Amino acid sequence: MIKNHNSLLKAYGINQGFHWFSLGIIIPVLTLVFLDRGFNLAQIGTAFGGMSFIILFLELPTGGIADTIGRKKVYIFSVAISVTGYVIILFAENFIHLIGITILMGTGRALSSGTMDAWFVDEHKKLGGSEELLQRDLARAGIIIPAALGAGTLIGGFLPDLSGDFFSTHTPFGYYGLNILLLITLYLLQILFTAILIKDENPNFSNDILDGLKKFPETLSSAVKYGLTRRNTLAILLTTAALGMGLAGMEQLWQPRLREISPETGIWIMGVLSAGYFAAAAAGNGASTVLLKLLGYRYRILLFFFRFIMGLIYLALSFTLSLGGFAPLYLLLFLAHGVTGSPEMVIYNRALPDSKRSTLLSLNSLFLHLGGGLGSLAAGQIAEHVTIPAAWWLTGGVLTLSALFYLIIKEDPRKNKAANANKGGENLEN
Repeated sequence: MIKNHNSLLKAYGINQGFHWFSLGIIIPVLTLVFLDRGFNLAQIGTAFGGMSFIILFLELPTGGIADTIGRKKVYIFSVAISVTGYVIILFAENFIHLIGITILMGTGRALSSGTMDAWFVDEHKKLGGSEELLQRDLARAGIIIPAALGAGTLIGGFLPDLSGDFFSTHTPFGYYGLNILLLITLYLLQILFTAILIKDENPNFSNDILDGLKKFPETLSSAVKYGLTRRNTLAILLTTAALGMGLAGMEQLWQPRLREISPETGIWIMGVLSAGYFAAAAAGNGASTVLLKLLGYRYRILLFFFRFIMGLIYLALSFTLSLGGFAPLYLLLFLAHGVTGSPEMVIYNRALPDSKRSTLLSLNSLFLHLGGGLGSLAAGQIAEHVTIPAAWWLTGGVLTLSALFYLIIKEDPRKNKAANANKGGENLEN
């Protein structure tokens, strides 16, 4: 039983840390896994595009389901669906199998989105935690998650070199079989740990799953209307879309850009920078609590400043012509991104009623994916037909301008206190 904020943070940290560590095992080799199973890049690209569409299509409905039948149930179901997809990978032989795998992976991803985050915030409120304490605990979780993901990615990158020859010769699972088997094992343990550690007792949840599903359309429509008509939630949704656009432009272009300006750079440097990204994000999360305290907990000022800095870093990266100039700016970008994470979630969750929290967190994730899709499309076309720096001028400009949305956030200290006392949050004029 969770009795205080420390035990709550421990349960949440273990749950999310183990989740992202497990996923990290497959991240560095996922495309290679499908190539090893005999699929070509065109087939893989089609399947991954379909998975993105599934995530977008299901993001909001699955959040609504979590708000009606319970976050823990939905999260465990999401992990079970993901396990099924990875089991099929071990025996996949044709394109129909590949499509089935990506449907299961996309559904699992959509179901898990926002569920445990919503659980954590609700439990935090039940324990009577202040907004400052919530930000601090979210920042601590923001250190755990990228650190766990980085560790999993690091291990996942080494496993094929250790076991690939054996697995490709003596098993039907292929060169990357150990990565997949380990991920399946870790996910099964995650289901067990979640069942034991997470207590999700909420009178608003329906014990009857079918009854809960009947309520979900109303939950979904009212939550979307709420998110798009409140000042604070709409401001965060717009900045999230801009962030998705910016991150997509960086993630798909930084490696080819580094090759352009430093053709002698080895692959290992890119691995180091990838690990540095997780470390910088974790450091930024750790610094956010101290910075907020120095600013007198003026959230929107901190968010405005660091989002503006992020946009300027994009512009600076577009002019960089050496590895020595690129690397520190790249890491500084994700340090600034890490600083904004927990303060933004406090602002957003402050405005959310408990009964709609999972749905509205899924709406936030939907805006991130929409921005990411637009960013990928625009940045890819500009990079191909103009230059990569020109693509970053666009995405950096969008990020810089999006900082202005933080300034329209309503931050009244008296309202903040009311928000902490108001269990549902329905009366806040956001």
